[in-house]
Amino acid sequence: MDKSYKQFLMVAELGNISLAASALGVSQPTLTSAMKKLEASFDAPLFVRKSKGVELTEYGRLLQQKAKEMERQHDTLIHQMADLKARKTQKIKMGTGDAWWEIFVKQTLQQYSLQYPSISLHLEFGNHLTLMNSLLHGHIDLFIGHEIEGLSDKCNVSFIPLLQDTEAVYVRSDHPLLLNHERQSDLHLYPLLRVTPDNELDQHLLADMTSKHQERERKQVTERIVYDVSSLLASMDLLQTTQAVMPYPSLMADYFSQYGIKPLPPLGPTQQGTVGLYHMNGIMAEHVDELINQIKAFRL
Repeated sequence: MDKSYKQFLMVAELGNISLAASALGVSQPTLTSAMKKLEASFDAPLFVRKSKGVELTEYGRLLQQKAKEMERQHDTLIHQMADLKARKTQKIKMGTGDAWWEIFVKQTLQQYSLQYPSISLHLEFGNHLTLMNSLLHGHIDLFIGHEIEGLSDKCNVSFIPLLQDTEAVYVRSDHPLLLNHERQSDLHLYPLLRVTPDNELDQHLLADMTSKHQERERKQVTERIVYDVSSLLASMDLLQTTQAVMPYPSLMADYFSQYGIKPLPPLGPTQQGTVGLYHMNGIMAEHVDELINQIKAFRL
């Protein structure tokens, strides 16, 4: 991908030429000159200069959209070239959340691998925004996760609903809230354990942050102790040794029960969401399309 486009995307993302120059490892005058040359090549202003940074003009927003598409295509091409060099043209690159792996993805992939033993597998775990970023950059072909509310229309993806999920709050078996139900109104007094929480670097994928802000307010994130952990197994260890509470899909209750972790009885309406499969729009390889069909057959 052209260097000037990469520089432009960094300036557009950070909204500040000085910060972008630092991130790119170039001097501010060099980057300023490069952006002026880019504007001259289009004969159109890409930025509005302001006291605290820059904002994109309508021409800049159009270029940002097209440059991101080129970046994704370039990343996809690089990965496809690497696959060809390694003679792995038949390869599934898939993402999933830990919960969905345990609930149905593991079983689906086991059956798929038995049916197609010559196909290689790349498996990536993470939350839905992180996996969406990987999908858009061509690192994975598809992923399983919660439907992303407020996702930008610029993300050229399709979503296939698979199941409905409700959120439960899990604690260790001897937790005070489990032994003394009437104190559940004091839930916010206990540390909040978040498994694979959102990464701020991925939030540019959202056109509307309302849902994310509401979730933070509902869980009172800014008013309590928070443990952010990127591993489910490590989260379970922490849950068993502290008084933390862990919001997680209710469908995982049977799995957690094996480890002495139990859901609190619901107190009022529970948070609900749709879990499904995301993939890029367009023509997919036959072996990827077949996996998608097998996953769809496991709808709960």
